[in-house]
Amino acid sequence: MICTFKFWKNIALSMIVMGGISILTDSAQAQPSRGDIFNAQKVLRAKGYYRGPINGRYNRRTMRALTDFQFDHNLAQTGRLNPKTCRRLGTSCGITRMK
Repeated sequence: MICTFKFWKNIALSMIVMGGISILTDSAQAQPSRGDIFNAQKVLRAKGYYRGPINGRYNRRTMRALTDFQFDHNLAQTGRLNPKTCRRLGTSCGITRMK
C-alpha cells in the first residue's frame, strides 16, 4: 500500500513539475506588438481573410484569419502571428520576447 502511495505521489509531482515548465516556456515565447497585429489585420482584410475591426487586438477573428491564411500558404496553422507568417503577409514584424 505504501509503495502505491509513493508511486502516485511521484507521478503527481512529475506532472506538477512538467506543467510548471510548460508555463515558464509559454511566457518566454515571442509576442507580437499591437502594431504588428494592426498591420497584419490590415493585410488580412485586404486579402479577404479578416472581417473584424482593425484595432491591433488579438481576438477570435484575428486568430481565425491567421489560421486560414496559414493553411492556404502551407504554414504551421498556429493562429498566431509569427515571423514566417509575417514574411508571407509582407508585413514588418518586430516580434519581441517577453521577460
